[in-house]
Amino acid sequence: MKYLKIIALVLVILALLAYLGFSFNLAKSIVKPDGLSLEEERQWIIDHDLLGDFDNYDKEDYKITGYQDYTINAQFLKSTESDSKKYVIVTHGFRSNRNGSIKYVDVYRKMGYNIIVYDVRGHGLNEKTAVSLGNLESEDLNLIIKDTYDRFGQDIYLGLHGESMGSATSLSVLAKKPKLQFVVADCGFTNLYDLINGAYKDNHVGFLIYGVSAMTKLFYGVDMKATSPIDALDDNQIPVLFIHGQNDSFIKPDNSQKLYDRNPSRDELYLVPMAEHASSRETLGLEAYGQMIEDFLAK
Repeated sequence: MKYLKIIALVLVILALLAYLGFSFNLAKSIVKPDGLSLEEERQWIIDHDLLGDFDNYDKEDYKITGYQDYTINAQFLKSTESDSKKYVIVTHGFRSNRNGSIKYVDVYRKMGYNIIVYDVRGHGLNEKTAVSLGNLESEDLNLIIKDTYDRFGQDIYLGLHGESMGSATSLSVLAKKPKLQFVVADCGFTNLYDLINGAYKDNHVGFLIYGVSAMTKLFYGVDMKATSPIDALDDNQIPVLFIHGQNDSFIKPDNSQKLYDRNPSRDELYLVPMAEHASSRETLGLEAYGQMIEDFLAK
């Protein structure tokens, strides 16, 4: 009997160590992702016929000082209209980089916008660091917004466009009450903890969320529950266009439905038939996707 108790104790310890180890690796994959290089993301854009006229545009690379003096690499694409006061900041998704935003450039160029694309912290050419998929990133975005006004004038007309993690970032920054004219939130989520927990439950491993959540806090200082775009909307007054693919199985479209229902400002929700995650622009095509945004802004 004594030996059985010892064996049982050893098995429990081994199971606990396996759980903690597996949780640590999952936590690392969330907050320290192996992102695509600029070249890899550009090739993906080319392969999916989304490059458009990007190579013909005048571009200027520059750097912005983000949250806690973190350096952010950005790129400015000047409007074809020399006197345009319209600007949009485009924020890419998880594991991507500023080249992932190329597919949205022609959309806004056709409307006469100056465009700012940038590498979100921990992505692209930026120094590797822990990411929170929206919370810390919104601190950076708030400073990018301030830099944009300082750089181009306080009288500009400025909006945000975000995809996936970029959507979460663009919505989360609304809690800081920046001066904005609109936000386009494409395939965003309500809360990071809920998103990850839901994915684990769908795969019948819901018990992992407790270990993963603990590891992100303990080793990286990232509280997944703090990335909560839906809470940033409580008293929002900025118009928001929510876009989501109906066939999105990664971030389910009910996320955008919940965001839309919670948001008190002028808004619209467009669910794109047949579109999977982050593919609404590709599914609809340049003209239809751009017209949807233009119609919303016209209102």
